[in-house]
Amino acid sequence: MNSKLRPLLALSVAGSFLLNQFAFAQEDALKDPDLQEMLKEANELQKESDSAKSPVKMSDLKKQADEIQAQEKQEEEKEKAALQKQLVAPGPVALPDWTPATPQFHATGPVSKKIVDDEVRVIQTGTSSLSPKELGDAWEAAVAGKELNNSRNNITMNGAPSVVLYLSTRTDPRQEVKMEAKREAGDKTTEVNISSPLPKPEAASD
Repeated sequence: MNSKLRPLLALSVAGSFLLNQFAFAQEDALKDPDLQEMLKEANELQKESDSAKSPVKMSDLKKQADEIQAQEKQEEEKEKAALQKQLVAPGPVALPDWTPATPQFHATGPVSKKIVDDEVRVIQTGTSSLSPKELGDAWEAAVAGKELNNSRNNITMNGAPSVVLYLSTRTDPRQEVKMEAKREAGDKTTEVNISSPLPKPEAASD
């Protein structure tokens, strides 16, 4: 119902009730609890209607928007600092020990850490003479019967086949491994990217 009509309707109902009570002279209508409740509601609705009519200052809106943007920027800076701290933290850098072996894999560099989007991932890159499909099949065969979730996407674009395979544990602490295998059309070598996200760090509090 229109907010401007609600208080008028409530007052109208209250007025009709009051006239009816006087007409029959059954009691002092002003002391009737139902009427008092109607009058109270009408008064509150009128206040709300009057408040809604108050103009909103653009300066107030801009101030609120600036405060929200400043707070969001502060939170983003905290998250970036936490990720950077996790990236350079000392300690072993390795994929989960249950990560399947990749057939005929030749690493193009050491296992390393890298910030990807909003998380730090452990990454191993390399190549294989097997096709993306064969690598995907090999990984799925390696984890068959194990307590792992499995999700696979087979994609071909402009004659270039690729496979993206996700494996994750079903118990806490949850771990995930992603294997991306892509071969350009006409090539005999498949580029392989294996990665696993590290646990999300907590941003430092003020």
